[in-house]
Amino acid sequence: MSWVADLRLAVRQLRRSPGYTAAAVLTLAAAIGANSAIFSVVRAVLLRPMPIAAPENLVVCWQVESGAGQGVVELTYRHLREWTAAGAPFIQSSLVATHLWNAVLTHDGQRTRLEFAGVSAGFFDTLGVAPILGRALRADDDVPNGPAVAVISHAMWVRRFASDPDIVGKSINLSGQPTEILGVMPAGLDFPRGAEFWIPSVPVLASGAAENVSRLDNVGVFYVLGRVRAGMTADAVRGRLDQIEAQLDQSTPGRLEWGDHAVVASLAEHVFGPVRPALWLLWASVVVLLLIACANLSGLLLTRVARARREDGVRLALGASRATIARLWLTEILLVAVIGGTIGLALAQALLRAVVALAAADVPRLDSVSIDLVVALFSFGVVLTSALLAGLVPMRAAGRIGIAGALGDSERTTAARGSLNARSVLLSVQIALAVVLLVAAGLIVRSFVNLQRTDLGFVPDRVLSLQVDTENTAEPQRAWMQRYLERARALPDVESAGAVFLRPLMLGPIGQGVRVLLEGQSPDDRRTIDANPTLNYQTATPGYFETMRIRLVRGRVFDERDTADGPRVAIVSESTARRLWPGQDAIGRRVRMSTFSAGEPRVAWREIVGVVGDVRYRGIDEAQLDIYDPAMQVGLDTDNVVVRTTGSPLAAAGALQALALELDADAIVDDITPMDAIVRRAQAPWRLSLWMFLLFAGLAFGLAAVGLFSLVALDVAHRRREFAVRLALGAKGGTIVGGVLRRAGVSVAVGIVTGLAAAWFGTRLMQSLLVGVRPNDRMTYVAVLAAVAVIVGISAYIPARRAALVEPQVLFRGQ
Repeated sequence: MSWVADLRLAVRQLRRSPGYTAAAVLTLAAAIGANSAIFSVVRAVLLRPMPIAAPENLVVCWQVESGAGQGVVELTYRHLREWTAAGAPFIQSSLVATHLWNAVLTHDGQRTRLEFAGVSAGFFDTLGVAPILGRALRADDDVPNGPAVAVISHAMWVRRFASDPDIVGKSINLSGQPTEILGVMPAGLDFPRGAEFWIPSVPVLASGAAENVSRLDNVGVFYVLGRVRAGMTADAVRGRLDQIEAQLDQSTPGRLEWGDHAVVASLAEHVFGPVRPALWLLWASVVVLLLIACANLSGLLLTRVARARREDGVRLALGASRATIARLWLTEILLVAVIGGTIGLALAQALLRAVVALAAADVPRLDSVSIDLVVALFSFGVVLTSALLAGLVPMRAAGRIGIAGALGDSERTTAARGSLNARSVLLSVQIALAVVLLVAAGLIVRSFVNLQRTDLGFVPDRVLSLQVDTENTAEPQRAWMQRYLERARALPDVESAGAVFLRPLMLGPIGQGVRVLLEGQSPDDRRTIDANPTLNYQTATPGYFETMRIRLVRGRVFDERDTADGPRVAIVSESTARRLWPGQDAIGRRVRMSTFSAGEPRVAWREIVGVVGDVRYRGIDEAQLDIYDPAMQVGLDTDNVVVRTTGSPLAAAGALQALALELDADAIVDDITPMDAIVRRAQAPWRLSLWMFLLFAGLAFGLAAVGLFSLVALDVAHRRREFAVRLALGAKGGTIVGGVLRRAGVSVAVGIVTGLAAAWFGTRLMQSLLVGVRPNDRMTYVAVLAAVAVIVGISAYIPARRAALVEPQVLFRGQ
């Protein structure tokens, strides 16, 4: 018989069993669709290579100050210089700014704010990337008062300069300064993410007066990017850096301390953040789902093989070989897999749209996700693998068919029992894998609930955030901003308005840190100063706290009294007050810290006039120690405006933008975003994990429940004569039901215990995605166990109960 004939026969057989066909096809379609969708995301975001030499050997380093809750303590040129001299484990190293800086490009009569990365001269050499045009940065570019130069990204070259082949050597206007373009980097280089160009950082930090050179050692705004030898672990690098720091502290009395210890992350961990473990875990979950689907399909096929034994026996009696029988079953399995895979690809498109919608918009390379040829080939491989996995046990059972056994009464005994035993094992596997996914989903649900309950310290509803650049105005920025806010508060639908230096969740874990000196502490006591925590520094205008609805605990917020000529004051958060003055009232206390103003004394005393609630500025899952200066008393630009509206925040965007242009025709207003959208973006990795894990866990356990239902139904069908005899002899229906449930209960119990044990160890891989819950959270395990018990109980009871309700004479007639 040819393959064509086999295919025709397989089609007829599937058409004769529509229930089995639908169940098998949909089972595979769901699993293959999920695998294809998640694979396309993982491939585009995580697996597609960056144009960087051996990225697996690159690490990003910073420090932490655990006592102050500082998850990121930024580094300086001093750290790179000292670590290099002391024998840091880097083959090459450089600095890269911890967050993107911005400049205004004036080009073709338009002014546009662009984001760029400040880097040290060896940045591109450390990455191992060469420009496609021109040259990269050199050491003589990264010097005080050095030339204004830039290396631009491929995207900027294409989008803003129409791929001009003669762009190298041309000058562009960045924030009023002519800047020469040195080179163009290759396509795909997007590190740090979103940087349109790279400039040497020393000319920025040490421009102007010669004394500004000292800022290189005192201003921490960098990560250290290092290339290590192949095979060297992050733990080994971390240990060596901490050892170097300890040696330097011991050999250099009075050395300015920075963080407690080093943090070292691979480049991939640093670039992708919490999205990386979320995507890997999602892919692991869909692989588990695929295994469950294969086990389910294998169980369905076992049932078909058992029921087709007589038919296969007839074929053997008529001269067919066992190979022919096996080929017939293999054809049917492959046909089911191909149909399921085709439908699965269509499902993958819909699931892919859901993943992209749930993921944060700033996930690297998310815009390139698609179902392309590579994904289609991957899906084809998954289809073949699924067919082989699902067919192993049924094909083995079909290969054992004998003519006498297939045509005799043993069909109801040995063959049936072998099929049931095999299905019982497969059911245990399904339930175990489903329990693992249910536990993972439960932990993610609890984490997301904890995240939702987190007190952000502000109310994001009906608040619009926008950034206003006014660097070309004649008056000081703080005076202009005061006029702008006064006019903004008078606009229709505006309830209140204020401005802040860095709005909440703006730069992730990065912010402005400041050290303070308390009254009674000596400025010459280095140990005492180093013991004081680093505070998260902010400047705010009157109206900011009211607009964000930041809770006032004691004292007052900033108002019209806090001018440049007035007494210097400050506001601290509750956590800061407790840390600096435990058990005491912070109001009236004084702190000394940097003035952040040119032409003034470097440091000055402030009186604490208010205590406000903690605000999540640097991360949705971590609070900092905050301190605020009045915007009118410092030189830093307070340019992040927040406006509370009476209606939709975006409805006020046009009026706010027009007002800025009315006050300054060259003003740039951008980054216009509702605060609740900013919060949702910060929650995106958890939200994506939540919905995907719930979907996959639900599908997985649904398949396991169907498998249990069909197993019990098959057991009941093969024991009809036994039940008829027992009922005729006076057995109670409850006894029949209990016996059926006990037999199924063994497989269920094995699956549950195995699944709980696997989850107990496996969920530790989810630690980075958990918020306020441990991987071995007992409440989650108890809830999963209860849910599993209810569902499997119902799935087993329904077919078992049917056997007990049928009259014996009906059962005998069925024989």
